[in-house]
Amino acid sequence: MGTHQHEPVELPGGSTDTDGRPVDQQLLGELLAAAIKGCSGCVDRLLGQVAADSVCVARLVELSRLTVLRVYRGELPSFMTDDDDRSGPGSAELRRLVRAVTAAEPLFEECEQLTVAERRSAASTALELLVGHLVVANDGGLDTAQTLSQACFGLSALMVKWWFETTPFAAREFSDLWKERTFARREVGLPHDATDAVGLLLGSVLHHQAIQDGVSVERIRGLEFARAVPVLKDPEQAGSILRAFVAPPEIDDITVPVKRLARADADFLAELCHVARLTVTAHAADCPHGLRQAEHPCTLAHRAAAIDGDTRAHVAAPTAEEGRRVALPYKGYREDEPVEGAPDGYPEDHTWQINVRWILVERWDAEVSRWNEVISEDSSISEPNYGHENGLEALACPACGNQESHLVEGRWGDPLTLHCRCGVTVMSPLDDTAGSELGRRLIKRLILCEADPAYAARRLMPQVAEYQQQETRDRTARWYNGPDNEDVALVEAIDLTGADLAQALTAALRPKLPKRYGGRSLSLLLLQAAHALSTPGVKDSPDGERLESEIRALVTDLKEESDRWAPTRQPVLDRLRAWQEQGGPGLWQEAWARTLEVTGHRFDRHLVGDGAISDGCAGLTLALYLLAREAGTGVDQVGVDDVRSLLSLGGAGDAAKDPAEIPRRWGVRLKALGHVLDASGDPVIQMWRHLCTERPANSYSDRREPALTLGLETVLGERSYYGIRF
Repeated sequence: MGTHQHEPVELPGGSTDTDGRPVDQQLLGELLAAAIKGCSGCVDRLLGQVAADSVCVARLVELSRLTVLRVYRGELPSFMTDDDDRSGPGSAELRRLVRAVTAAEPLFEECEQLTVAERRSAASTALELLVGHLVVANDGGLDTAQTLSQACFGLSALMVKWWFETTPFAAREFSDLWKERTFARREVGLPHDATDAVGLLLGSVLHHQAIQDGVSVERIRGLEFARAVPVLKDPEQAGSILRAFVAPPEIDDITVPVKRLARADADFLAELCHVARLTVTAHAADCPHGLRQAEHPCTLAHRAAAIDGDTRAHVAAPTAEEGRRVALPYKGYREDEPVEGAPDGYPEDHTWQINVRWILVERWDAEVSRWNEVISEDSSISEPNYGHENGLEALACPACGNQESHLVEGRWGDPLTLHCRCGVTVMSPLDDTAGSELGRRLIKRLILCEADPAYAARRLMPQVAEYQQQETRDRTARWYNGPDNEDVALVEAIDLTGADLAQALTAALRPKLPKRYGGRSLSLLLLQAAHALSTPGVKDSPDGERLESEIRALVTDLKEESDRWAPTRQPVLDRLRAWQEQGGPGLWQEAWARTLEVTGHRFDRHLVGDGAISDGCAGLTLALYLLAREAGTGVDQVGVDDVRSLLSLGGAGDAAKDPAEIPRRWGVRLKALGHVLDASGDPVIQMWRHLCTERPANSYSDRREPALTLGLETVLGERSYYGIRF
């Protein structure tokens, strides 16, 4: 009787485990066949062989666990995991191994820690459960409906995907962190897509909450997902829930590496909790019912349309079927408190209904900021072209992207309610969040403009005054080197000779409204002025005339400032050639030619700016002339070290002397060569006097130095960026 054999049953799983260890499928197949036929002698004999092989025990436990999951609709009965539950046949050894599988701990290593007797006990119980559940499945079939764990993971993954799609800057930031993590932990096998990893953690927390609340898979959308936030604030608690979460078997390739790394790396777990918490918070903020009901319990059903990507139009009117509501986007938006109170002549509870072509708003663009940061960190870009992070654009419906033809309604001080032609209602919340503040300020501005269109001009007057004051402060600052080149190009393009200022501003600005128009503070201010003055009711009002007068005065002042600083925008080489063309001795001309030869390729695209480069080149010319004249040689015989020695740049003793002493000593040597220091027609002496002029040494102190020393330190100093050599 002991010599007969059973035809092996074919088992799933392959001939090796996940780490490549061989699995004796023949032995396990014979054991299962014997157990199904009730051959206790063979079962006893084969169990002894299985118990001696940790890989076989691990595979048997995995098969038993998977079969239980299929029978129990994705859940593990507590007798398979809880040591205090004696309701089923689970042995202590089996429960230990099942908990290890669920937590994604290496099952083979856990089996190796057991004695042969303990492994036999675990294998015996696993076999008993496997056979029993196979009989149940054979008799009644398996329920193929979605399990609770599948529903929680699927919904949470969609929630994370929505968060990443609606917040691309946050998605990019986390994606970069994730790429670093996956590269550093290649051996763990993390998924390349971080969405599923965050979804796994969030799904485990939602599943834990559903079990506690008795929420079935059929009622999963009634789950109050916002209650997950306190759990996600505690990574230790969230990690414990993640380890115990019986994830759907079909995502083992995600579950195993994520659980293992979360257990081993506290920072990784904290990152997942942080992003999952942001996801839940964003959905709670956009809950359509919570927008008008403080302390509203947000459920997955309320977010179903957004989670499922439903973009169909819904009725926006407040009926029994509330229609689709979306939250007012507020990240990056800026809106000042109105400069006036509620308009006179209207009751306090008056409900306004205002048709607007578009609502002009200022927004900081996180994506542009991100790319500016990337450009600044790329050392291969010699002339970075940064984008404008701030811009003006028309407020867009978050559901359909429409920026025009909205209906705004509400009372003074109410949160914003905006009806889009797609049928969606855009609402700001009732609470004190940033979104509420933005909405209240927007509707106040729209009400004031509806009651009196000239308010569009009055609201800009404080901004014009503030810009003028800032401009005055800037011009007296140490660091000021003239107006910005972009502002210069703008004011020079504005033609103030015409009668229509709005048209002149529009021609210079070339706005893209209602699409985004990025720019500096000046261009954004002028664009708002042009937008206001283009409305007849504003332009012909006393307030509109005052705004136009102030804008004309501002632009005129900026044009004068631009003209005053025009020489600083001259190319360096043009200034050097102009100095050369002033004439002088033959050796002086040779010195200029030598200077242009050794520096021209360095500064062919530089502007004069603060004059340090052009003064440095002039100082080099004077040094070449002086040294060559004293030595009786050509300027090509003078080296950079000779010039440095003459100027005491980098010397141990002379470097400590007063910088003002250097041009005076040069004057003495020029006089010894026959030059008259007060001569008016000598180009050499004219250049020497120019280089004696004192300039601010830096932007953070009042110290001043001769243009000669500052310029030569710029082009020839030991710390010079340009590193001129000859």
